[in-house]
Order: sequence, then C-alpha cells, then structure tokens
Amino acid sequence: MIDQARPNDTVTIPYGLYKGPIRITKPIQLVANDPVKIINPTEEEATLTIESDNVSVQGIHIVDKRINSDVAALVIRGDQNFLENVIVETKGIGIQLRQADYNTLHNVQVIGKIKGDGSPTTSSGHNHGAQPEVKPKQTEKAKRGNGIDVRESDHNRFIKNQVTNVEDGFYVENSDRNHLEQNLVTKSRYGYHFMGTSDTTVINNIGMENVTGSQLMESRKLTVTGNQFLKQQKNPGSQGILLITVQDTLIANNTIEGNRVGLYLEQSSGITVKNNLLSLNFIGMQFLSSSDNVLTDNQFVSNVIQAQAQDSQNNNLNKNYWDNLQGLDVNGDSRSDLPYEMNPFYLGLTDAVPAYQLFFQAPGFVFLEGLFTSGAGSAIKDASPLMQPSDTVLMESGETSSWGAGILGLILLIGSCSIIYIGVRKS
Repeated sequence: MIDQARPNDTVTIPYGLYKGPIRITKPIQLVANDPVKIINPTEEEATLTIESDNVSVQGIHIVDKRINSDVAALVIRGDQNFLENVIVETKGIGIQLRQADYNTLHNVQVIGKIKGDGSPTTSSGHNHGAQPEVKPKQTEKAKRGNGIDVRESDHNRFIKNQVTNVEDGFYVENSDRNHLEQNLVTKSRYGYHFMGTSDTTVINNIGMENVTGSQLMESRKLTVTGNQFLKQQKNPGSQGILLITVQDTLIANNTIEGNRVGLYLEQSSGITVKNNLLSLNFIGMQFLSSSDNVLTDNQFVSNVIQAQAQDSQNNNLNKNYWDNLQGLDVNGDSRSDLPYEMNPFYLGLTDAVPAYQLFFQAPGFVFLEGLFTSGAGSAIKDASPLMQPSDTVLMESGETSSWGAGILGLILLIGSCSIIYIGVRKS
C-alpha cells in the first residue's frame, strides 16, 4: 500500500499485526484508525524509517525486539514530519532524529523493555533482564538505549510525549532551537539530557524518579521554565537539575522537590535562577566552581541542607526565602537586614574525607561549623533574604512543618519513655 501510494496520499492501515521493517521515502500520511502493531524481526533495520519530508504517521504501535542495536525502532532523516499517537516498545533506542529539522512529535510513548538497575550508566556489565522471546548472545549484555535521541537536528518540537524505563528520556546533542513542552520522563537515567546545544526551550515538563531530572552540559542560552523535577533520590548521584559548563541560561518557575540534590551548578556562569521552589530535598542547592550567576525570588523550604557552595565567587543572591533564616526586619520591608550565609565547611571537609559524612549535623560538627563561619564571611550569601514566602508556599510548608513536628514530637516522646523505662528496670 505504501509503495503504491502517490505523494501526499493517505494510507490507512487495516487492523492487524504486521512485520517490518517499513521505509517511507515520499510525503504520505500513514494512519491507523484501529489498533495496528508492527514488529521488527530483523537485526539491521529500524522498524520504521522516514527518509522524506512532510510525512505524517498516526496511531501505530511499534514493537522492536532487537537488543543493543545502534539503530532505533523509529528513525527520522527528513524535515517537517509529524508523529502523533505513536507507541514504541523497545529493548534499545526508541526514536532517532538525524539531521532532521522542523519535525513534531506529539503524544508519542516510548517504553523501555530492558529492566534498568537505576545506576548512572547501564554499561556496567550487568544483565538487565531481556524479555525471553529474543535472547542476547552469551558475550553480549542487554543495555537500555535512549528514548528520544536527537543529534544534529534543529527546530524540532516535542509536545506531550511520555518516556519511561530508558537510558536518557530525551538525549539532545549538537542540536539547537528545539522545543520540549509538557513531556513526562520516569524511571530512566537522565530525564532530559542536553549536550552542546543552544537556544533550546524546556517548558512545563515533568521528570520523576530518574537518576537526574535534567542534565545540561556544555550548552548555552537554554530556557528551563515551569517544569517539575520530583523524587530523583534513589542514587547517590541524583539531582533535580544538573548544570555543568553551562552559560547564559534561565532556570525559572520550576518545582524542584524530593531530590537528593535539588539544583547543582558546576563550572557554570551567567545562569539566572528565579522564582523556583526547592523543597524537601536533602540538599537544596550546590555550587561548585561557579561564578557570576544571579539567584533571586527562589523559595527554599524543608530541605535538610538548604545550600552549599565551594570555590564560587561573584554570585548575586538577593530576595530568596530560606525557611531556617534567623532574620531581623528593622524597617518593615519584608526583607531581613541580616544576610543568609551559605557555609562551605561541611562540603569542603567531606570532599576531603568522605567518611566524615557520618557526622552530619552532629553537635561537634555544628559547633565547628559555627567557628569556621564566625567572622570569616561566606563565599556566597543572600544579602537581603525574604522574611516570608508567598502565600501558596507558606501554606504548603506550614502543613508540612506541622506534620513533621508532630512526628518528631511522637518519636521524642517514645524515646523518652523508653529511656525512663530502661532506667527504672536497671534500678
């Protein structure tokens, strides 16, 4: 049917199960109104390859049984193509864009079928549990591939897609001016991974229960706004947002909650961090060798450690809210006349001797931290922190704090009763 179609024809696929691979080399519409599943039994080709401009594919379900192939289940090598309501099940790479510009992927699902171990990389030699119908060679270990892999491809739009259980949900390399909006990535390594990109927008997406929600590296002029990065916490290297060697980027209006480290900046400059909520993270924010950044109007609520900084100078922090601030507002402008200082003592000491992490918030450590900070000034501090958060955050943090205080009080009560009881028994 595809071979017989003329350019710009619509090919409607009847209900059924089909064998690939399929290659499209002319502008057509490929539509499945009823459930249509296409399976790839070969080791070489993608299940579906688009090598034309102005192709539309809607409603098909691809099942790729190959393992560890360098070629994705679905490959796009043309411009101005449109994918909608497409499902890709893969034991390797889901979708690849190669030198493909101005394409749109809308409501596409990529489902990884290799069991991941949650580690930062999946090439450690462990067998990740391939499905029984296709077995890897004895010398070959099954590895997850990227969900949507974009290289040397510009001006593409990715809207309302869902990716789960892959290596990187979105991997974008040497590709500029792409737009990601309202996507969801879960249970993967990096949710949104950018390498060597510029002028890309990441708006209103969700990254949840990955190793890292979003990793930005060697990139510039990115806009990351309105996203939610939640519960990246099961790996020692987990972060909500990770920036390494990034310049001139906006991080604004994001919710960064429940991560091991909320926001991490390393060797990055010209970053504007504004109006973000960082809450319930183990460490709210970390700076390492990062300078000339601006952080304003952010809210740090219920983090175990609010912020840490090391080897970072000339950063401008102003008008952020810190829920553990011991502030003083003399003139009633809702800003503290006492600064909020980040203390690099713990980070510097545990970097030198990692075993000292065992003494986190021990009374002796807290005392030494105070001595280290007293009179010395901090490498980075908020000069005029806010005394109160916005009404929404205040309500949420108040509920959390009350619940936490109640649990803590119950634990202390039980502990006290136990000590008294043991003391009475011994006496």
